[in-house]
Amino acid sequence: MRVCYGLVGMTRGHAARALAIGQELIDRGHEVLFCTEGDAEELLIARFGEQSVFKITTPKYHLKHGRLSIWRTVFGNRKFLFGRRKLAKPLIAHLKQWQPDLTISDYEPLMWQASKEFEIPHITVNSQEFFRSSPMPKGLSLAYRIIVHVNGMIVRRFSPTADLRIVGKILVQKRAKSKAQFVGAILRKEFDSLIWQPQGEHFVVYSCPMLEQSLAGINQLAQREQKRGKVFGVPPSMVEDFDWLDHQPTSESGFITAVCHADFAVATPGNQFMAETLQLGIPVLMTPTPKQFEQEINAKIQMQARPLQYAMFHPEAKIPKLSQVNHDTNDVSGRSKAVDLIESLLKQ
Repeated sequence: MRVCYGLVGMTRGHAARALAIGQELIDRGHEVLFCTEGDAEELLIARFGEQSVFKITTPKYHLKHGRLSIWRTVFGNRKFLFGRRKLAKPLIAHLKQWQPDLTISDYEPLMWQASKEFEIPHITVNSQEFFRSSPMPKGLSLAYRIIVHVNGMIVRRFSPTADLRIVGKILVQKRAKSKAQFVGAILRKEFDSLIWQPQGEHFVVYSCPMLEQSLAGINQLAQREQKRGKVFGVPPSMVEDFDWLDHQPTSESGFITAVCHADFAVATPGNQFMAETLQLGIPVLMTPTPKQFEQEINAKIQMQARPLQYAMFHPEAKIPKLSQVNHDTNDVSGRSKAVDLIESLLKQ
């Protein structure tokens, strides 16, 4: 089976999910062509090689004064909602030679167009489908519920129709009327055997340039705890003025090693990293990106479900004690479940 797998290029989470599902498909004897750009392109090439990755244009966040701008993001990505036929032409030209059997989209709109062109099955695999298919956490404001509804419409606009919708998300329930398939955490194969082994020397900081203003507080935390902060996700220039923070290059193996040996993490509450830390049992102080409402919802979900493991970050925040953290081994077979569903679709 030949699978064309498109994913949004920004942030590590989508790439981590593609690494997990892509490797599982390849291990089962299938061929996979990844279509993306940016951070995801770099990570996928490092794992699968340049021949397995085709560069496309994908949706992006847009900033104003260094902060996420919702309206600029919506306006800046309108071409993906209304001009995808033109944007998909280079991809379709490439796929005419490659001849895929199905397309997979992770928050990416061109795979759906390709599936229509080749009249092949189309699958969505993401976490954002929970906006449409899950009840929201208790205490969510009306304003956020309206934003959730709008974003759910955008998710569906990227793939108006799908033969299968797979949701890889932890700690959420499925609405009774939803036809989506919830598979739990979609983790890479490496996590099957990983164990959290804190060394008492460092903690991991998983951040982004939009959270530059939080680094001073994180440096204070590092000094208070007398532990080095290994910082991923930002350019070196952002951390060079902080005595207790060390910039780390983009590397999946390096990131995993740092996480497994960290005493705790300070991180944006993205879907994939929350699933990874839940599996390993690592204490996390969360720093949602301003106006990134999915992260704020994720933070609320994590604190309601695991209040002893997850808390909001501030320089004086208390870190959960190791004895308070329970390793969670439930809901972590999403990788195998997702690929089982993908294979079953073609057998129908």
